[in-house]
Amino acid sequence: MIKPLQHLLIFMLLGFSASAFSATGPRIGEYAPEFNLTDLSGKSHTLAELRAKGPVLLVFWSTKCHVCHAMIPQFKKVHENNKNLTFVAINVGFEDKEEVDDYAFEFKLPYLILNEDDKKADVAQAYRLQGTPTMELIDADGKVLYRGHRIPDLDSLLANNN
Repeated sequence: MIKPLQHLLIFMLLGFSASAFSATGPRIGEYAPEFNLTDLSGKSHTLAELRAKGPVLLVFWSTKCHVCHAMIPQFKKVHENNKNLTFVAINVGFEDKEEVDDYAFEFKLPYLILNEDDKKADVAQAYRLQGTPTMELIDADGKVLYRGHRIPDLDSLLANNN
């Protein structure tokens, strides 16, 4: 007879196995889902508008994400060293606009930050996010070149795309 604890462990293993093989996010080569989100000043941005300038690196993050916080120096470096790339941090955490504003100010985040409380769940669902940070490199045509939890090798991905 299976004890309750064993039943729970079996359930968790089966659930993990199913989720490990389920589709997550737009796959490489597919088109990234469109969005329309506001930045911290209230200005609206669409993915299409951002792509019009060239490739876009989306970083889905949260102020509560310790890994995201630890990666801030890397994010700043990518933003500073890749002028032909639009770096966009999309907050998908439970924090409100004021908390995100304060965080961005405190840590002097120089890149575009999008944060719209009413649309966070929709964006997270459209991109089928399973955690933060998640990064999506999208080319100017809207196709996903990379999806992962680390900063990709931008030079090779963008060079291979031209």
